[in-house]
This record gives sequence, structure tokens and C-alpha cells, in this order.
Amino acid sequence: PEPKKDQPFGIETTIAECPWNEDHELLMVGCRTKEVEYNENAPSNYVFLINVSVPMYSSDKLGLLLSSLQKMIDRLQRDDVISIVVYSGKATVMLDGLKGKDKNKIIDELQILSAGGTTNGAAGIEKAYEIAQKYFIEGGNNRVILATDGDFNVGASSDSSLVKLISEKRDTGIGLSVLGFGLDNLNDSMMEKLADNGNGVYFYIDSQKEADKVLCKELSANTTIVAKDVKFQIEFNPVYVKEYRLIGYENRLLETADFDNDLK
Repeated sequence: PEPKKDQPFGIETTIAECPWNEDHELLMVGCRTKEVEYNENAPSNYVFLINVSVPMYSSDKLGLLLSSLQKMIDRLQRDDVISIVVYSGKATVMLDGLKGKDKNKIIDELQILSAGGTTNGAAGIEKAYEIAQKYFIEGGNNRVILATDGDFNVGASSDSSLVKLISEKRDTGIGLSVLGFGLDNLNDSMMEKLADNGNGVYFYIDSQKEADKVLCKELSANTTIVAKDVKFQIEFNPVYVKEYRLIGYENRLLETADFDNDLK
């Protein structure tokens, strides 16, 4: 349920028999914020950082991304700002700060994209943040959206180097979200880590239906930050619960002492 007026979140719990072990039960905890309508948001400053290296040249990667972006463009507000940076061996700015009202110009630029070259992801990320800072909207939604198969094989390609770069940029008010395409080189763990450290979300896009859901239907939910520090602490009654384990979000586990530490 949506939260009541005086509450920041709506919370619901559901318990059911575990389908793979009848002696166990599953508890699901759901959390929901107030619904945010896209046309009620502050203007957005989006920089699309698109991998156009050779491995992206297929219908389920670059082809799927471009068809989805064209649909997303129709949902832009007039004052939104759109930029496009592409990268392979080097980073190139294809679209530099067009307004949402210029939909046809943006779509025309998308239609001439093609793939070729190696993959210098770090150079692309640095250039994308540079453009995002150039058009920074005070009080708005400033975000780099990285679309790639997850292959970073030239430049600062280690997880730690990229995470450090993105964490530094996050503190300036520019977030990072990641869209993963294809299966061949998919570096799932790295892409999730980049999104986590960029105050963003990571989605794997494997169909037009999923792309439309992420970039069109749920665009506002996937790009607007409504909370930066959300923690769940659940205590079970040992009289009834002998033992438990977490399924999902395992990489977000916190020590009990860390719940009162806002730096965690």
C-alpha cells in the first residue's frame, strides 16, 4: 500500500510456505513510497552514455536500446535536458544539451548510431559526468544513464577504479544508473556495483517489453531519488523462529551496530 499522509513508507509483510521445503516458511517484506508522477517532477538532466563497441552490434543490444530510447523521448518534459555520449576506443559527445521540446532532433541523432571499435568505458564515464556537470540543474534530477553489455577492457577497467570515480561524482549530486544488454560479455556484478555506488539502479534488459517497462512506464520511479538511506532491521521471536537467512539483497547485509551509523 501507499504510505499514509504522516508516514514516509508503506510497509506490508506476507508469509507463506516455502515451495522447495515444506518445513520452512518464507517472509516477504514490501516497502513502497508515495507515487510520483513524472510530469510533476523537477526538470531532469539526463546524459545517456552508450557503449557502441563491436560487441554491442546486435539486435538484442544496440538495436533494442535505440528502439526503446526513441519511445522514452516521447515522455520527456519540455525543460528536460538530454545529452548523448558514445564510447568505443574513445568517448564522443553526439548530443550536447538539447531540451526535451526538441524531440525530433534527439531522435534523428539516435538513428545514426552504429557500433565499432574497442571498449574504453572509463573515458566514456568521465566525459558523461563532465557533460552532466555542464548542464547541472539545481534541485533537479541529474543523472548519467550507462547502457552497455558490461565490457570495460580499455582504460581504468578495474572494479575499484570505476567505483571510486563514480562515488566521487555521486557526492556532487550526479547519479548513475546502468542498463545491461546481451549475454556474451555481461559483467553483471560490476554493473550492479557501479549503480549502487552511483545512487542508482541496475536493470538487465532482455526484451522490448522489459525495455519499455524500465525506460517508459517506470521512468520516473527508476530515475527519481525519493530516499538515500533506507534500512530494515527485523527481529524474530526466538520462541517461534529457530533460525533464518536472507534471500535477496545478500550483498546489502549490515552488522547490527551499523543501523545507527548514517555513513553505512
